[in-house]
Amino acid sequence: MTFSSLAEIIRKNEYFLTRDVVREIRQTPGIRHYRNTADNSLYDRVNRVLYHIYKRLPHWLRHGVSKHTLFSLYSEVGRQRHREGIPLEELIQVLFLIRRRVFRCISEQCALGRGDHSVPAREFLADVNLLFNHIARAIISGYLECTSTRKKSVKKQRA
Repeated sequence: MTFSSLAEIIRKNEYFLTRDVVREIRQTPGIRHYRNTADNSLYDRVNRVLYHIYKRLPHWLRHGVSKHTLFSLYSEVGRQRHREGIPLEELIQVLFLIRRRVFRCISEQCALGRGDHSVPAREFLADVNLLFNHIARAIISGYLECTSTRKKSVKKQRA
């Protein structure tokens, strides 16, 4: 099983992955701030991450072209979620729910397949893990940037 066929598994299952992740977000007690997010918006947010796995990950790994693009995109996501009042820990928890669901999907599809796909699947999952680490760093960076900007403006107001 090739890298592109593993990415294709994500593309073909993105509806089910998105649906399952949204359901899990809605049911997880520790993720209460996303309950006010409209279903369409939440579906779009989860689906965007899945899209980056199957569409941008190959380019990122081969050329390194989209590293900056992804960092810019997800640091902006961090800033937006800060403005929405979503705690950083919930934001990262949702990101990890998506990653876990992707890992489960790939593992299940490889188990259903024929032949030994363990090495390419492990390599793909390692690359997906790197992507999620990069996304998490960008989100945290953008989020903390807003936090420090807010603290500075509060200090100026007090002075």
